[in-house]
Amino acid sequence: MCSCVCFFSSPAVLGKIRSAVGSAQLLMSQKFQQFRELCEENLNPNAHPRPVSQDLAGFWDMLQLSIENISLKFDELHQLKANHWKPLTPPEIQERRMPPPVPKKPLKGHPPLARDRSLESSERQRLEARKRLLAAKRAASVRQSSATESADSIEIYIPEAQTRL
Repeated sequence: MCSCVCFFSSPAVLGKIRSAVGSAQLLMSQKFQQFRELCEENLNPNAHPRPVSQDLAGFWDMLQLSIENISLKFDELHQLKANHWKPLTPPEIQERRMPPPVPKKPLKGHPPLARDRSLESSERQRLEARKRLLAAKRAASVRQSSATESADSIEIYIPEAQTRL
């Protein structure tokens, strides 16, 4: 038997390893393949519907978020390995405590609070990734609504003779 089996006896550590590896495999086997197919459809003038470059850019932004998420998972595994596969924090501290809400207007005589500075680097990265995802979703929504508006403005003319059966 391998001597490394004892390191992975914790179900939490095994779950983190499986999650990171599974996410990476899904990204490589399906998401990148889907992006490749979209690129090929974009280059094919006969494809219907043909994805435009904004569609490809939006999909790529979503892939970037997935890549960053997977990278964070593997960074956590490297930290666990450096800590001899023991949890980095006790379970009771692992619960995420939300910082107090930041007031919209700074109080008189007090400097504005810098919430982002107080966040840990991994939390800051997640927050930035969420912001980029939200921006990508908004951009996709705008593209979708503009496509719907142009489809609403299409008029179909049917000669009167063809409407009678």
